[in-house]
Amino acid sequence: MELVMSTDGLPVADRFEVWREHVLRTVEPVTITCDDPARFTARFSTMVLGPVRISAHTVSGLAGQRTPRLIRRSDPETFQLVLTMRGRATLVQDQRVAELGPSDLTLYHTSRPYRWLAGGHESSDALLMSFPGALLPFARHQVERLTATAFSGRDHIGGLLANALTTLADDRTTYRGPDAVRLGTVLMDLVTALLAHRLDAESVVSPASARRTLLMRIQAYIERDLTNPRLSPAAIAAAHNISIRTLHRLFTTENVTVAAWIRARRLDRCRRDLADPALAGRPVHATAARWGFPDAAGFTRAFRAAYGLNPVDYRAVHGRSNGNFSGPDELSRAAPLRATAPR
Repeated sequence: MELVMSTDGLPVADRFEVWREHVLRTVEPVTITCDDPARFTARFSTMVLGPVRISAHTVSGLAGQRTPRLIRRSDPETFQLVLTMRGRATLVQDQRVAELGPSDLTLYHTSRPYRWLAGGHESSDALLMSFPGALLPFARHQVERLTATAFSGRDHIGGLLANALTTLADDRTTYRGPDAVRLGTVLMDLVTALLAHRLDAESVVSPASARRTLLMRIQAYIERDLTNPRLSPAAIAAAHNISIRTLHRLFTTENVTVAAWIRARRLDRCRRDLADPALAGRPVHATAARWGFPDAAGFTRAFRAAYGLNPVDYRAVHGRSNGNFSGPDELSRAAPLRATAPR
């Protein structure tokens, strides 16, 4: 994400007012107050993914209110999905109150009055995903039944959405054109699935969106179960109540088989462990066995094919890269089969 604004370096007396003006210009008109402007600090980063916008906010304690008068003054007519990363926050809209802690999600609409409180006496971190309601397959009045409702971002679809948002928040890549739009589509698929589950309206989700969401759920399941020696296409299909044929069809969008996907993720976990100085004393064969490669010779062949070095040399070269090694950065290559944004 691109850092847009920070109060670091500003005169203490100006920090809160500069931040307040920034929010009014870039988010929507709101009345913002701060109990202790002299201690106020804030940072704001953003990423634009077509019609979807993600912003990361780190702020000291703040309170805000959007009134009918401010709505009449200017209204972007967008939904805002909030993911609390650190600290606590409270959102009030449509006679509902959402009390949020770390990894909680909630939703509000800019066309309706709301109040929020963030941080209290401590600073808080939150991600904000803004999108037009037209991107959702539901009527606006249906979605507004869920405003100021807390969703868990720790498991199931909420966990997938929270993970996708935090991954993008840590990303320093600038996405343009079709890539940005595709990433925005992935996020909207997850938001749609999350809301559909709460609305009991899965039938209105498009087949393409449902397939992409199911694929992401399966990929997350594989990632969590990589150490399981019994992880297989049959086990994965059974866990998701689908046929093995359907599972293989889902992975055709990734241009890879299910087995190859599992092998690639396991190799990447091995690569990370071999590159970790804290694990330098663990034998290579133990690392291989931990991540599902019981045959040391077979693991060595697979690792060399993926990364161009055998595991022992990989570990040795990585150690030199922390010192005087200045050759090509072979070790920074991603996993041999990287997940791409579902199309």
